[in-house]
Amino acid sequence: MKRDGRSFDHPTLEAIRLMAVERVREGEPASAVIASYGFSRTTIYKWIAAASQPGIGLKALFSRPAPGRPRTLTPRQEQQVFRWVNGKDPRQYGLDFGLWTRAVVAELIARKFGIRLGLTAVGALLAKLNLTPQKPLQRAYQRDPEAIERWRRETFPNIARQAKASGGEVYFWDESGFRADAVHGKTWGVKGQTPVIERPGQRQSISAASAVNSKGRFWYCTYEGGLNAELFVTLLRRLMRRRTNPVHLV
Repeated sequence: MKRDGRSFDHPTLEAIRLMAVERVREGEPASAVIASYGFSRTTIYKWIAAASQPGIGLKALFSRPAPGRPRTLTPRQEQQVFRWVNGKDPRQYGLDFGLWTRAVVAELIARKFGIRLGLTAVGALLAKLNLTPQKPLQRAYQRDPEAIERWRRETFPNIARQAKASGGEVYFWDESGFRADAVHGKTWGVKGQTPVIERPGQRQSISAASAVNSKGRFWYCTYEGGLNAELFVTLLRRLMRRRTNPVHLV
């Protein structure tokens, strides 16, 4: 059966064009070369002429993208993308990453709509939707908006009234930890050579407890290790030292 070279896919056709021209340039007869690939004799001379163009050369034999505009989203689908990204977390849609990136948005679009968009197209879409890359605030993933609103509307006002009636103050308590080997920022360095930040060989850390009220009055105390019940009582005593009015701790 005679082989028809036109039945090959684009990458294969590109490879054939390049190999055929190279074989002719190395001295093989053009007619024999093109016959081995199943094309007509006139085809090889078109390839040779194209590859002989000044400033272009063999690039003229490369495959070109198929004509036609790439698929785009409908206005309704674009608004759906906006609802996905605005105030939501990718993990809520079954994705592994907790931050929105162009690649993550492209993956979700492919899953939901069966449309594959490049990163540039996704970036243009997000800009069109007035969405910009920002450093997110961290919030508890399991937080309950209804419970938060109930606390703001009912629970805290009751605490404030009790504090006022007793002549006391409301303080908000928090604990945090600090490590000497933590690197959170960025630094400049030679391209391709990752900068090295020297740090202590042993991990050094310290913890702190703090309390602040609505007027900006602030108290803090540092300690080592984790917080247990005994230490918590000790810290509360330090907080109340030299205080004569009650403290309602939140």
